[in-house]
Amino acid sequence: MGDVSIISEWNLTLARLLKEFTFDAGLPTIILFIACIMLWFCIFKKVVKLLFTFASLFIIILCYKETPKILLSPLLTQSERNKQENISEIFNKSLVDNPLPNCVKEVAGIVVLGSGIYQKNIPSSVAQTRLMGLSHLIKNSGYESVWSKHKLPIVFSGGKTNINVGQSEAEAMKNFASYTYGYDINNFSLIAEKESKNTYQNALFTKEIFEKKKYGKKIILLTSSQQMFRAKRVFRKQGFEVCPVPVATLEGYGEGVFNFANAAKSVSILNEYFGVVGYALKGWLSL
Repeated sequence: MGDVSIISEWNLTLARLLKEFTFDAGLPTIILFIACIMLWFCIFKKVVKLLFTFASLFIIILCYKETPKILLSPLLTQSERNKQENISEIFNKSLVDNPLPNCVKEVAGIVVLGSGIYQKNIPSSVAQTRLMGLSHLIKNSGYESVWSKHKLPIVFSGGKTNINVGQSEAEAMKNFASYTYGYDINNFSLIAEKESKNTYQNALFTKEIFEKKKYGKKIILLTSSQQMFRAKRVFRKQGFEVCPVPVATLEGYGEGVFNFANAAKSVSILNEYFGVVGYALKGWLSL
């Protein structure tokens, strides 16, 4: 009986390992890796071998399950890292820091950055997560009644980024906020900044709104934790006093050791690094 148990456990372990290495991107990734090794024994030119090997290794690295976490870590504060590690546990509690930072006191407004739109009045899943973060922010702040009484400005920033939808991200978020927070969101002063197409324009056009309405420059900036490193520096460059409240991302990582979901997440984070470098070179932010 003991031998049968050992064999059964071994078979389960083997099956688990096979699933880990063949799930989703795993099988083509390993086949590609084997093809690379075989190429080295053929008569192809060395440059072709190097290019093919580089491309293969790049795909393997991007698809590896730990790559997104490694890339994301330098962009986060320690509290944000802790929140990301326990995201499944905190989903129904708070997507933002609780307790909130002291800087949320006496702010002139809240700025929520957009992140795509699916169809009219339905922002992307990332944008919806930010709206849930906004709800948690207001309810956990301790200033909900005061902010509501004084109609604190909440600026949703994002232009028309989907050519198939004739609506801006900001308008979609503004309308969708009544689902994530409740109808009482209308007790605040809701403003849609509908022209921006990137983070720099988010800050620039939001600045125009604040100056036109003669609001103060101390704001709560709410966006995904992945984008906050760049966003808060861009807004500070435009003269805002920023109280950053990052929203934990709910994007999961794929199953198995290798997975295309990991590659998509890795590429998204790499784009953030490119954005930081590009914005710094253009003078849009200071590191």
